[in-house]
Amino acid sequence: MIARIRGVIVHKSEGHIIIETGGIGYKVRVTDKVINTSLSDQETILYTELIVRQDLLQLFGFSSPIEAELFRLLISVSHIGPQTGLSIINKLSIPEIYSAIFNKKTDVLAKVPGLGKKGAERIILELQNKISDVITEHDITDDESVPMQDALLALISLGYSSDEAERALLTVRKEIDQENSTDIVKKALVELRKK
Repeated sequence: MIARIRGVIVHKSEGHIIIETGGIGYKVRVTDKVINTSLSDQETILYTELIVRQDLLQLFGFSSPIEAELFRLLISVSHIGPQTGLSIINKLSIPEIYSAIFNKKTDVLAKVPGLGKKGAERIILELQNKISDVITEHDITDDESVPMQDALLALISLGYSSDEAERALLTVRKEIDQENSTDIVKKALVELRKK
């Protein structure tokens, strides 16, 4: 299994890059975000998932371990292949994906080309319990606190553990009065930087 690659991007094309490490160039399927934010001829790190099919090996790369883990979750759903999983991550942000699954918002997931309503329903059905483990601690997930849920997911997608994110949100919660998730995340990041 190839879980991470550190190397220099020597080629970018639509939907993939070639990253060279140890004299070997690996063709890696990536999101537009990776293509747009990675600089050619500079060292970069990709978190990867190797997909093995009968006659095909494909390497998928992500900018964070959280994205890679979400990709693994998505492709664990029946009838959701790696290309569809990549398309979901490419089209929606990580907080949007987690929030759509947690709040059963089929219409948000169905926006992804090639997924459709049935695919979105299948993802929600099969991943609902798996992702609730990430975001159901304390009272951050009560129905009146959607901005708090979104803020939690955003902090997790930035690489903070669920415990770190939750502690920061509980600390800043006292200062928050009907704010949107962006403002909540900003205050939580200030709190996290203090540590």
